[in-house]
Amino acid sequence: MSAGLVIVLLSGAAGAALARLLRLPFWPLIGSIGGAATARLLAGAELGVPVPWQVAAQLLAGTVVGLAIRPGVLRELRTVLTPGLVVVLTVIGLGVGWGVLIGRLSTADVPTAVFGMVPGGVGEMLASATAVGADTAVVAAMHIARLVVVLSCLPLLIRLARAFARRWHDDG
Repeated sequence: MSAGLVIVLLSGAAGAALARLLRLPFWPLIGSIGGAATARLLAGAELGVPVPWQVAAQLLAGTVVGLAIRPGVLRELRTVLTPGLVVVLTVIGLGVGWGVLIGRLSTADVPTAVFGMVPGGVGEMLASATAVGADTAVVAAMHIARLVVVLSCLPLLIRLARAFARRWHDDG
């Protein structure tokens, strides 16, 4: 195992531990992102995780997601499919629109800004951005910033949504 990999893994673990102590929401993810990013920025050199390890992590994450599917979920999916598609297409359209605007008004080119603004997994967006020659470092930074903001705000937004739903149900 290379020294760089050890630094990245220890930094990610330290970031997660700090995030847990600070009681941040989704502490393993937010903390490890912060720890690894800090190590990368302080090192001033290329640090990374070998591709086989990245594949293994994606396989593990995919397995965890797959195990969340339970009997009857397809019946439930039918009830939310149409409104869900409308929301997804709207969010994609807004992301592309904002990406074009950012690309025209900033130093980022339009493909980089669009890939940075549309929703999607960081890995998938980076692979797609690479295919069109976009600046993957900027795309990654934009997605990581989005991810941290979303994960940080989500617990509060869920509480507000539940309160709204209870009030709507009680009034209806």
